[in-house]
Amino acid sequence: MKDTSKVNNLKTKNLPPLFMMGGGAVALLICLVQKQPLLRTLIILFIVLLVFAILGTVVKSIVDRFNMTMRYSDYFEDTGDLVEKRTDID
Repeated sequence: MKDTSKVNNLKTKNLPPLFMMGGGAVALLICLVQKQPLLRTLIILFIVLLVFAILGTVVKSIVDRFNMTMRYSDYFEDTGDLVEKRTDID
């Protein structure tokens, strides 16, 4: 039976917090420039942080999925010869 597990070679744990910080900073600056009341600013900031947390998690999962590498055993046939992986990039 073949081992089809994959290994992630990137550290993408920090993507959702980075998305949240960026979105929150922009939302806060816009609210301050427009001189919004404090309660409205906090509500807007909470909603923006929630949306960007979800967006960051989605982006993290997409990046993790595309950056998975197969184990070295996937590059070898049963005879032990090195085999080229096919790529359909034109």
